[in-house]
Amino acid sequence: MQDILNQIVNRPAGHSLPPRCYTDAAFLEYEVEQILNNEWHCLGRVDEIPEIGDYFTIEVLSEPLLVVRKSASQIAVLSNVCRHRGMPVAEGAGNTKRFRCSYHAWTYALDGKLRSAPLVPKEQLDKDCALPEFKSHCWQGFIFFNAAIDAKWHSDESLDTLCAHLQNYHMQDMHSAVHFDEVWDCNWKSLVENFMDGYHLSVVHPHTLHHLTPTSLCKKVDGTEAYTAYTASHASTAPARKSHHPSLTAAQVRQSQLFCIFPALIASVSADTLVYLALHPLATDKLSVKWGLATYEQDLSEAELQQRIEKWQQINAEDHQILKNLHKGLKSSRASTGPLAEQNFEGTLADFYRYLFMKLGLNNENNE
Repeated sequence: MQDILNQIVNRPAGHSLPPRCYTDAAFLEYEVEQILNNEWHCLGRVDEIPEIGDYFTIEVLSEPLLVVRKSASQIAVLSNVCRHRGMPVAEGAGNTKRFRCSYHAWTYALDGKLRSAPLVPKEQLDKDCALPEFKSHCWQGFIFFNAAIDAKWHSDESLDTLCAHLQNYHMQDMHSAVHFDEVWDCNWKSLVENFMDGYHLSVVHPHTLHHLTPTSLCKKVDGTEAYTAYTASHASTAPARKSHHPSLTAAQVRQSQLFCIFPALIASVSADTLVYLALHPLATDKLSVKWGLATYEQDLSEAELQQRIEKWQQINAEDHQILKNLHKGLKSSRASTGPLAEQNFEGTLADFYRYLFMKLGLNNENNE
């Protein structure tokens, strides 16, 4: 492990990470231990579970989770593991008044408290038989969880500037239309870098994005230890977005804001559409991707909604293919670090690297 850390610290200033950071299984285990197990991970959107008893299940870093609206104002992230013999107590998504284990019928309330355990004497049951609840936080309509017992949400200062930058889009009021669960064949960091890299837009997406948000119109936004972001301005020939929140300025109507809440929520919000990807690593070359689309409008026709979905499916397919090929190259014995493009195009990657180095306790000098 030390040799990879030395490669990171000793790489030339302003260069990308050493290829082994993406291909070495031991390094991924180190990332999980040092970073991912202690950080906030996005699970989805608040309005996926609008009614009391609505729930969905998801797995993050081998941790089975149960996300449930336990009251009108409270969402809980519970361990999706029965306290009897370890069976998941729920699957998929739905609405319920209680969770009943399919193995031995142990039954839990929406807040995780054990309600019944057939044929088990009550004196053998105690408060430890409740489903454990993880730390969770809702921000801008996103649901986050953290497995660390002493986890605290980001300080106001670390996200204040991003909130100010995005506030006119009112993401928390956008309406979730659809989400998909996929497995992508790449390293999790490669997808973060790709999404936050305006440098590739005109090359990888010549028909889907270049005519809308060409690379030349990208401009980096100042980041902090909690996030990075950039603005993709729309080309003068791009059609104007007609539906949007009235608080948006004329300039914001013709922009998309792309941001990453470290480590692994990436999102793009425009006047009428929010698209997010929540990344959960599985292996050096595989990750679970939950991606969703929300809209400003509540009354989109089925055809209009399908058009937006298909557009983003195509964009994601283009990125997925390029990242599969990238991973093949990163495994080459001749792969090396390379100089990043100028600040507006790949400065977001430098922000991401600073975050990683901070969490790994590494010297940041060669990241400048």
